[in-house]
Amino acid sequence: MTSALVILNPKAGNADQRRALAQGITEWHKHGWQVQIRETTRANEATEIAQRAAAHYNLVVAAGGDGTINEVVNGLAHTDAALGAIPMGTGNVWVRELHQSLNPLQAARQLLSGRIETVDLGQANQRYFLLMAGVGFDAAITGSVQANEKHRLGRLAYLVRSVPILWQLRGTRTRIEIDGTPLKGNALFVLISNSRRYGGVINIAYRAAITDGLLDVCVMLGNSALATPRLLAGILLHGHDIVPGLHYAQAHEIQVACSRSLPIQVDGDAIGTTPMTFRSVPQALRVVLPPTTDPNDLLVAPRPWWQRLRRSSVL
Repeated sequence: MTSALVILNPKAGNADQRRALAQGITEWHKHGWQVQIRETTRANEATEIAQRAAAHYNLVVAAGGDGTINEVVNGLAHTDAALGAIPMGTGNVWVRELHQSLNPLQAARQLLSGRIETVDLGQANQRYFLLMAGVGFDAAITGSVQANEKHRLGRLAYLVRSVPILWQLRGTRTRIEIDGTPLKGNALFVLISNSRRYGGVINIAYRAAITDGLLDVCVMLGNSALATPRLLAGILLHGHDIVPGLHYAQAHEIQVACSRSLPIQVDGDAIGTTPMTFRSVPQALRVVLPPTTDPNDLLVAPRPWWQRLRRSSVL
């Protein structure tokens, strides 16, 4: 029998989404699930609730945005309880990675037929992350967006905030050690990814798999925002390590230090500044994957293009 605790961020979502969540929980009850709900009252409380819940529930469901999910992840890491998700946030990147419905009721129904997998986490100093960590440009945007802007504008709030930050963007002298191998230059943005799609949309970490025991590192080097069109084109064309200033690697540990402190975000929440060490933590979290999840998008590392080409020629 499934015993589930729903950890709800009461500031997330709207009235329609909360009604849809309530209907989904009713359907869980009809399928024999034992379900309790706990609302958070402050930042990081979801981590504390999840830590205690892991000893009493076999499923802990984060109902909120990616920040709520991240807090729950930090409470469930290295426990037997599994993570489920109901989207009620702005970006809902983890739910998008799962190809799960953005409608809370449909998402709840999909969890009924989900399966449990054990996946890797990333760790930024002592903070776990499920999706990715960003250093520099995107972390500055994340830190500048206010909660009321996210409620009013949704994902557009990030685009609005990005314009003045991009205008003032300058490269920062940075040293990055990737499993001990140094990379130096003026960094505009460093992405350290556990999953594949940045923001659930752009396939930056295109070699990533959430079960391979590695973090994928994409480094964008340049002196100013004038370099970003070239770097973005390189990302879209998978021209890493070919386009000047665009570097890609896979590693167990990454250390980032800069000539001035740069902001850092994990899973969409600002957590501090450089210097910081990032590590892969293999097989650290049990998650519920709905039937919509494509293993090739999340769990399985993509084959090199020449292998795909060879198979196509055979067919």
